[in-house]
Amino acid sequence: MDTSVGLKGDRGGAGIWLALAAVLGTLVGEPRVADACGCLSPPAVTTGDYAVNQRAEQIIFEVEPGWVTAHVLIKYAGSPESFAWLIPVPEVPELSLSPTSAFGLLDKATAPDIAVSVDNVCPTSAWSCAYHDTPSCNNYDYGADGAGGGGNLSDAGTGGGGEPPPVTVINEQVVGDYQTVTFRANEAAAATQWLRDNGFIVNPTTSIYMEPYVQANMVFVAAKLVAGAGIDGIKPLRMRYRAAFPMVPLLLTAVAAEPHLTVTTYIYGDEAFRPMGHPIVTIDPDRIARDPSGRLNYPMVLARAVDDVGGDGFAIEYRGSAIPPTFGAGMCCSNSADGYDFCGVGGNDKCECPRDGFDQADCAAQGDLIAGITLLDDLAQRHSHLTRITTRVSPEEMRFDPTFERDYGAPQTGRMTVRGNQASLASCEGAVIDKDKFAEVEATEGCAAMYCGAGGQCVTTANGAACLCSGDTVAQRFIDLDGAPSVTCVPRTPTCDLRAGGQVLPDACAGKSCGAGQCIDRNGVAVCDCNDGAAARAGTAATPRCEAVQLLTQTPGAGDYSEPLRALDVCAPPPPSCGTNGWLVKTGTSNPGVSCGNTEPPAWKTHPGPKPTCDDFFGFGCGCQQGADPLPTLGLAWVVAAIIARRRRRTR
Repeated sequence: MDTSVGLKGDRGGAGIWLALAAVLGTLVGEPRVADACGCLSPPAVTTGDYAVNQRAEQIIFEVEPGWVTAHVLIKYAGSPESFAWLIPVPEVPELSLSPTSAFGLLDKATAPDIAVSVDNVCPTSAWSCAYHDTPSCNNYDYGADGAGGGGNLSDAGTGGGGEPPPVTVINEQVVGDYQTVTFRANEAAAATQWLRDNGFIVNPTTSIYMEPYVQANMVFVAAKLVAGAGIDGIKPLRMRYRAAFPMVPLLLTAVAAEPHLTVTTYIYGDEAFRPMGHPIVTIDPDRIARDPSGRLNYPMVLARAVDDVGGDGFAIEYRGSAIPPTFGAGMCCSNSADGYDFCGVGGNDKCECPRDGFDQADCAAQGDLIAGITLLDDLAQRHSHLTRITTRVSPEEMRFDPTFERDYGAPQTGRMTVRGNQASLASCEGAVIDKDKFAEVEATEGCAAMYCGAGGQCVTTANGAACLCSGDTVAQRFIDLDGAPSVTCVPRTPTCDLRAGGQVLPDACAGKSCGAGQCIDRNGVAVCDCNDGAAARAGTAATPRCEAVQLLTQTPGAGDYSEPLRALDVCAPPPPSCGTNGWLVKTGTSNPGVSCGNTEPPAWKTHPGPKPTCDDFFGFGCGCQQGADPLPTLGLAWVVAAIIARRRRRTR
């Protein structure tokens, strides 16, 4: 391995870049998803191995004058021997590990507040129940002995020389279970071959995407697991170096990211932050909905909103104070090392008060939770602002490296809050007149949580929603941000050809079927080119399933498709039942429905009954409780009578 001394890092233009990670790996057998936060890139694929993709990136940035610190979360599924990580940075960084738990804690504290309310649009009756006023019995005379009174039962309370070498090694070190080498390269293809020669699993095509960073005179950190380490040795990596702004290297990520890759950055600093030179998107609440299975469509709506502005938009999901994580409620957690265990949570094998001494044993058993809390407490103490910025971007859209700048004077708005309102006829489904139209609307509601991309249309099939892809796109199945399978349309020709340079990949379509379509091996991933009149569903296998199209929506999906329910004709309901003490009055309704009979009550149900008196109550009647069943009231009367009798005995 070449260990010649490298040049010092560029302090000028390259200093504004903060590039993240490239995770490189292979899987053996059926392809599984590698969940990486950083830039995932496929490896040198050999027979029996499959390319690995990523679906999310999460990075915590600390921005201080002249310095940036990045904590990068990595999740990887596959062989430890096949794991490699390539990180371009502006200068030689300080390397260490960060606690994984910090990311989960931070996500919980800053996640957007998205909810959908259900608007019951079923018709309502024009008739309502009426009751006599309940008489006041508080001053009823129980007897001359004074045992009566104004008791109120409702008062209960509530709670140098010649040409420089193609690769110059700057240093090597072991960080946790990572074997790392920091180097500078003057030619990307040679650097890629050098990595392969030294045991790093990389695809030669990676050099295409390394080239911009080589030209910027950036430094690379390559990491692989030490011999004998398992995948549990893969921990978040902390990198600290001089730079002016945080930046994400989407150019390198494009090597093999999954469609609609989610990139979330948490930026700590003395001000709020915003994307530099790219639009901030607003989430349309009218698109927020749940599909018939209950799946919330926010991740898909976000992807659609980003595409609506050209594929380079960002959502500000949190902008506020850099608050530490909170635990416990009331007196349970005292947040002091010598606090008293008011709730008896110590020793119950659960971590509920991690800052308190009595719960330390329980919390120490929860992985690196204490370290995660310590990190976030420190960040909250040293920085006044925290901004969470998220985008969803596909490989073909990764034409820029997002940089974030201070947003001076931006208001602290806290969590992004979005409320959707979705129509429903669930409570009167049997009364819908046009059953076929109702079934059509219900079917299209499956498109709520599916986004087919700018090159596709969400349609319905006999088995659910599907993506109808245009002539230059094909269908790819992937796991979406919510952990559920989805399908979308991707360019027939991938952004990066992993077979460039003669690289041999196995046939991803071997043994696979698309149904009414043809399977295409797209960079080691089986995608489907559906026949005319067919569209692709995610299905239950690793390959999409092409099925006959039934209904078109003329939209890419990711919206609320329930609005047509409001226009369907539904039979008006019968008048309500008012019990033995009420009667019906006509009050009108804003949604009367269609008269299908049985909507008008008989005349005798519109006549008021006799007014109740206190004698009815204390005489074991039931008149003082409107619309009530007489038995509970009768039981209450016996209780009152027993109390009166007991008081009289005591006064004798």
